[in-house]
Amino acid sequence: MTITSGPERPSNRFQDSETDTRVSAGRDRCSTLGLFVIGGLLLACGGQPISAYPTVRLAPDRQAILVIPSNRTTPSQLLLQSLPTESTLAPGLFYHPQRFELVCVSPDGRYAAFSTAGHHNLVGILDLASMAVREIDVITEGDVMAFHWATNSQALAYDYIPASGYRRVKGYDIESGEGLIVPRTERNSAIHVTFESWGPLRHEVILRVTDGRSNERRIETVTLIPYNNRRLPLHQGRHSRAVSLRSSSPIQYLRALYVDPLKVSMVTVPAAARPPGP
Repeated sequence: MTITSGPERPSNRFQDSETDTRVSAGRDRCSTLGLFVIGGLLLACGGQPISAYPTVRLAPDRQAILVIPSNRTTPSQLLLQSLPTESTLAPGLFYHPQRFELVCVSPDGRYAAFSTAGHHNLVGILDLASMAVREIDVITEGDVMAFHWATNSQALAYDYIPASGYRRVKGYDIESGEGLIVPRTERNSAIHVTFESWGPLRHEVILRVTDGRSNERRIETVTLIPYNNRRLPLHQGRHSRAVSLRSSSPIQYLRALYVDPLKVSMVTVPAAARPPGP
């Protein structure tokens, strides 16, 4: 991890409204900004016209994601009720989504990242050609705030707020199918970690770290690291503790993994909660 600038002087109070405004604006700008980026790249590289990419948006009632082809034929749709009812990442945990919350199209127009709203929120990737859904994460008792695609569409980062109330960042590698996390540090857990931008290297991100108590701020450049499906090395620091979940229920597993990962040093996933694979 490289710290690219020193701590800023704390202000008189924590600017929650400023952060919320930025997150809200990020939600609204995501698809539009992505289209402008695609258009610029295609004009520069002489690729296919921008109209070749489908238009993706949420239905007015947020009960479906609409995918409108470039030729404006009948749109495809992903219905909320067609999503899996049981998590493949934590078998035994069931979704009861109320609506789609966010959707964000990749720069190459092939995928759309989305999240649902409910007690357990599904974070997924929609293949816009096949309309196949890939579950990449579960946020329990929290919310996804914004998606951030890498310019090559091979990686995704997202801001989320777990039950602890402190903002966090995770990611996902499209090609390998691996979840990505911020590497362990010595910072305490009472901080907000917010995505700022992608760095020049693979999986490198620039983060804004704000102390929730003193409001001290700094910018950090880190490389997101993959975590293994069977043993998940999470953030570790002075206040870390080892959590053994060999006999835990999926709910206990998710609470330890997603509520505040800065407090967890190593999680052993119970057999019932392990996703299929080698």
